[in-house]
Amino acid sequence: MVKSPLRYPGAKKKVLNRFTQFWEVPHVEYRDVFVGGGSTFFGKPECPRNWLNDYDEEIAAFFISMRDYPEELCNLVMSTKPTVELWRQIKDRDLNTDLEKGFRTLFLNRTTFSGILKGNPIGGIEQKSKYTIDCRWNPVALCEQIRLCSEMLQGVTITALDFSSVIQEAGENVLLYLDPPYYHKGNLLYRQGMTHEDHVRLSDLLKDTEHKFFITYDDCEEVRELYQEWAYLYPASWFYSSSNKKAREVGKELFISNFMISEQIACNFGIGGEN
Repeated sequence: MVKSPLRYPGAKKKVLNRFTQFWEVPHVEYRDVFVGGGSTFFGKPECPRNWLNDYDEEIAAFFISMRDYPEELCNLVMSTKPTVELWRQIKDRDLNTDLEKGFRTLFLNRTTFSGILKGNPIGGIEQKSKYTIDCRWNPVALCEQIRLCSEMLQGVTITALDFSSVIQEAGENVLLYLDPPYYHKGNLLYRQGMTHEDHVRLSDLLKDTEHKFFITYDDCEEVRELYQEWAYLYPASWFYSSSNKKAREVGKELFISNFMISEQIACNFGIGGEN
């Protein structure tokens, strides 16, 4: 399986087997509305038409760079040795092109604590930790991933739009996948978060859409209230590593869709249906 070069908070790459029943709904166009690190797109089955979107324009620029300028991006990766001084320079630099913005996204993602783009560098400013700023920077491996991802991105539409534009765009046999910022912690993890009003607006748009959709969300009362009266809810849980603890913790999330999946198969993947 092709892996995204990005380390992303909330990435689903370790639990993609839970997505199988949702991906199998018939469709000819796949739209990833909040693409983030892209692990879900790179792990899904092939589809004739694909549209990746992220409201963070520098995330979108990274995917455009992989699609259109993979060798130029790899040249930048291979010629860069991360330091705190360089980290500061790149973070504050004014950039114009997709390649420049895309490289900054990759550099900050691989050199920042837990991949949080607005966070601090790995090892801290004083680099006193045993984990230093370059511990996640493996140029050869990153370039291998970039080239493989570039092949998969050929012909893919990539945008940096508000989610409403992607949801409301007409189309036939469309499957929408949405992994919005977590309701409670999203604004701490991402540069582009969502307000309560944004979450409500998202729910209203999906309630009216003619497209099939499924969402992964944090399982909380606020999210349940937005969807439980009209959509199918499938609670799920899996282990994830806490950024501040050695022990693994159980993450509780919701799969939400406007179509039903097999209850028996859902249970086999640790998903329980509600409607």
